[in-house]
Amino acid sequence: MLRTLLHKTLLTAIAILLGGLAVVAQTNVVKGTALSFKAEENTAVDYRWEIYSVDAGTTVNLTSNTHISEEYTFNVSGNYQVKVYPVDKLSRCLGEPLVLAVTVAGDAPTLIFDDLSTPYVCSANNGVNPRAEIACTVNYTGPLPWTFKYSVDREPALLPPGADEIWTSTFDFVVTIRNTSGRKSRSEIMIVEAKSISGLEIVENIDDHRVEIDVLGLPDTKFLDFEPTVMAGTLQSYKANILRHDPNITPTSPASSKRYEIFIPDGATVLNENTILLADELHSELTFDIQWGDELGAKEVKLIEKNGFNCYGDTISADINVIETFLVDLGGDKDVCKGDEITLTPSINMDGTFTYAWSTGETSESIQVSQAGNYRLTVTETNLNKTSSVSVQVNLLDLPLVDLGEDYELADGEIKTLDAGLNDAYLWSNGETTRTINVDKSGLYFVTVSGANGCQASDEINITSVNDVFAIELGGDIQACINDEVILNPNPSITQNYKFKWSTGEETQTISVSESKTYSVVVTDDVGNVKRDEIAVLFNALPIVDLGADRYIYEDETVTLDAGNAEAGLTYLWNTGATTQTIDVTVGGEYSVIITNANGCSNTGKMTLTSNGGKKFTVDLGDDIEICEGDRAYLEPIIDREIDATYKWIPVGSTDKGIYVDKKGKYCVEVSDAFGNKETACVDLLINASPIVDLGDDINLDAGETALLDAGNEDSFYQWSTGAISQVIEVGSAGTYSVAVTNPKNCIGRDEVKVSFPQGEEFVGFPSGFTPNGDGNNDVLYVRGNNIKTVAFIIYNRGGQQIFQSNRLEIGWDGTYKGQLQRMDAYIYYLNVTFDNGTSVQKRGEVTLVN
Repeated sequence: MLRTLLHKTLLTAIAILLGGLAVVAQTNVVKGTALSFKAEENTAVDYRWEIYSVDAGTTVNLTSNTHISEEYTFNVSGNYQVKVYPVDKLSRCLGEPLVLAVTVAGDAPTLIFDDLSTPYVCSANNGVNPRAEIACTVNYTGPLPWTFKYSVDREPALLPPGADEIWTSTFDFVVTIRNTSGRKSRSEIMIVEAKSISGLEIVENIDDHRVEIDVLGLPDTKFLDFEPTVMAGTLQSYKANILRHDPNITPTSPASSKRYEIFIPDGATVLNENTILLADELHSELTFDIQWGDELGAKEVKLIEKNGFNCYGDTISADINVIETFLVDLGGDKDVCKGDEITLTPSINMDGTFTYAWSTGETSESIQVSQAGNYRLTVTETNLNKTSSVSVQVNLLDLPLVDLGEDYELADGEIKTLDAGLNDAYLWSNGETTRTINVDKSGLYFVTVSGANGCQASDEINITSVNDVFAIELGGDIQACINDEVILNPNPSITQNYKFKWSTGEETQTISVSESKTYSVVVTDDVGNVKRDEIAVLFNALPIVDLGADRYIYEDETVTLDAGNAEAGLTYLWNTGATTQTIDVTVGGEYSVIITNANGCSNTGKMTLTSNGGKKFTVDLGDDIEICEGDRAYLEPIIDREIDATYKWIPVGSTDKGIYVDKKGKYCVEVSDAFGNKETACVDLLINASPIVDLGDDINLDAGETALLDAGNEDSFYQWSTGAISQVIEVGSAGTYSVAVTNPKNCIGRDEVKVSFPQGEEFVGFPSGFTPNGDGNNDVLYVRGNNIKTVAFIIYNRGGQQIFQSNRLEIGWDGTYKGQLQRMDAYIYYLNVTFDNGTSVQKRGEVTLVN
């Protein structure tokens, strides 16, 4: 039970003082709640406290005579008035009471979480996306004020803005959920920690406290490679991956039909938009050009995309630097050794169409140079005729000196010293790294020396001996075709025992080679005589030929066979005798072609054409089809010629010419003619969801009440039985209201609701209080009813002064008198109404103004 002396509800509701007593607003509690009450203290008066049961008509006098009453327990549900009379201590005169209305509910507080505005929402993106807002409503019964928190997918609880102290029984708040999965996901929103401020916990009913919502994933838009630096005035191309895009929606289509939007800086123009469906059939490649203006500096190209449900993805951007002209760079000075070449290639800080003019007279992008000098390059961007120049110094480095002398013949037992001269480093053919080596055997000796500047030079000497008795010969360099067998043999001049050592590591007399390179062999006889020889072998590539897979050829059909490889130096020879790249054939058979390239290498391609009875025909089911839930589509193939056709539908198995389908999926038809020829066509059937329309349960209205009927399904077309075409209508009369909702896919959903007044056809009334605080809720006191012909509505203040009068239902009291908002108090009303049937009614009573 709630026990408090200074109840927060009462203190919060205190608004003004009247005769030294505090005026408080109505409060709501549950049965069993104990409360004490407090008025503003005045030492000149005593206080008389009463608890009056409006329903039972009984009064309980409290014993307290101070400005604070003793505690009273409300054990019976119903409506009560807490009254406190000021009693003058000298005259003992009883003043006018202050009255506090208390409503005692019989049950503990409950809470129902419902009324989501849509069955699905968009994911929150990296900007503002109103379609991602989930409008939530929480309905509460229990003592005011109250509070709650909510949790999304069991994450830590959050307090909605304004929910720290709620003074209404219905609370609306907005939730946004981010979903970057790319797919629809289901999220749960649950109310947690719900309670009254006074500490009463909400009765737990988990199903009433949670709702599930489908959150659509963000489109995963991505920019592909682009040039980050561009020159002012140039046309640049850009690419991005987006969701599957309908190619029939062009840049001139209405903005509402496009699923993407390109944002560019002022002065730039988007041109040549185009989309191509990618192989996964789920995405498209968007290409577009931007004609850049003359404004320089850092720019940004943005792209935002929405899916089929109008959900906007994250905005992606490409950072671009617009420059006045381009820069060309050849790097720093270059050093090249005499006899070597260096390649000069410019780097340019932007993309474009360029021409090149070197100081050497060459016009290629890169040049090879082997001489010292200053080389200058002028590059021209051909679209805008702008130029940029750069130069580079090339220095020629001297080679180290090395001379092993003339070939030399050793005398019997002689040792020869070979000297590579004074250099920085040495590498001999026998692996030694000294300046000199001593040799006493025949052979080809060579050395590579390095100078201080890093340049290298080589020399070789052939040492023979008077004791040499054999010679070897690998022959001249060889050119062969890939897949040819090339056998290398040193062919010793005399027959005796030898040891062979090839550069491949093999130790046989002959080797088979298949790689383009230089091969060498060292041959040694039994007494140590050595001979060395080398040979270069080049394997040339075969021409590529592919006539395609074997196929059928129909009556009167001409098939073109293409050997491909239309390059210089190729020759063709078909088994038909033709020598052209392509031939046209009209009969079945095996066809082959031999292609020979300029190196004499040949390759062969074959293809078999099988003659087939009948004439070639094609089958078409048209474009993919979209229908609404509950509808069905009729599929019938179009055949381009008259044939005696039979049909087989996959996967349904029907053999009819046409079929009706109503389930999502791919449908194919296999059409056969009398000769057994078969052709297949397929089509995808997509099922678009019809809008779910729920106007709720039938509605009973009290006097003065209206109801809002919401058809939901934002961005749809609405047709109400009243003729209205808005999503939400307000009704205040009895009847059956229906609506038909058509979504952007032209699918229709319907619902109806009955509105009635239990009081009967002729009734009149208005609320017991109103709050003219400008919040748009219950700001004006209107007279409401059915079949009213005339009305007289008058308001008096406590002093009996008339402060408002109206003879029209559409004019109500806004709580002001002579332009001034009146204070919180109970005001006297007088109401006289005549109905259409001639009967009339008069009412008099009090209405409370709370501000």
